[in-house]
Amino acid sequence: MKTLALARLLPLLLVGLAPGCTIVSVGSENDPPRVQSNGLVDGHVAFGLREEDDIIELDLFDGRSPGAVGEITLWKLFRAEVGLAGASVGVGPVDVGLGAVFYDPCVPRMQKTESHHEHVEHVHVEHESD
Repeated sequence: MKTLALARLLPLLLVGLAPGCTIVSVGSENDPPRVQSNGLVDGHVAFGLREEDDIIELDLFDGRSPGAVGEITLWKLFRAEVGLAGASVGVGPVDVGLGAVFYDPCVPRMQKTESHHEHVEHVHVEHESD
């Protein structure tokens, strides 16, 4: 009876302690805006257009992320990657990945965005009259 209660308690204990082994970061420095976690569970949510030139790409037993089993990419519109213990999916400008154990979903390369803000200088002109 006690071993059955302990067996039920163990998964709850693991779930309760798992967040203590994960680092969550939010940022957009030199990369696309994203929320990313690293640790026992790895994952990301990133926003931006993927830097992809090929119309269609299919990788079997390989992918961009460590531990990926396969990946299919349809230009900048769709991306799906599968690992042994997780997956990544990108639709349009949103990319989401979640993995554990041997699969570490990576944020795909995104296009760099340039700032198009114009800098306007105000010049004061004085006019002298005779």
